[in-house]
Amino acid sequence: MPPNSPELDQLQDIAGAFYASKMTRDEARSAVIDVILTRLQCSRISLWRFDGDARDLRLLRFAAKVAGQPLDTTPGELRESEYGDYFDELVGNGVYVSVDVKSDPVMRPMREAHLDALDVRSLLDAAFMLNGRAYGMVCCEQIGTIRRWRTDEVIALRTMVAKLALLMATGADQALWSAPSLPMEPLKLTA
Repeated sequence: MPPNSPELDQLQDIAGAFYASKMTRDEARSAVIDVILTRLQCSRISLWRFDGDARDLRLLRFAAKVAGQPLDTTPGELRESEYGDYFDELVGNGVYVSVDVKSDPVMRPMREAHLDALDVRSLLDAAFMLNGRAYGMVCCEQIGTIRRWRTDEVIALRTMVAKLALLMATGADQALWSAPSLPMEPLKLTA
């Protein structure tokens, strides 16, 4: 994705409108999701952040959207036992790609806790990372059918999420800086 892509310009405009108080936080989230949905043409996008403390760190879904539908702010939650192995790989690579979550062993705990109920079959996720810390993720979900994510789609999502993280950081976004985060390293040591 070139540095002057229309998607990055749109994200910049959305952030500018939000920080100028011309959009609410939910309007900005909805607009950001629309940019990602338009670029990736997936079934659904969800936004997640960390919550809790080191003894009970959870991933909370705070926004989701299907193309053409309104923003869904119904909360969802994953515990570390449900996302730990997955998040180790996500943080280590910056992205996580699962063509078929039903045959992906790392996805097993998340399938039982979250994915099966939504009929999610494929995922493309990117972590919000700043200053050596991970704050959450953007999750692109393909519902009902398997999807083989193209390299340009993986790069596009990673680039858009990196741009969003920088925009939030430079905007001194209190929601970002007050959120729990993890170091960009595995949650547990592997042999």
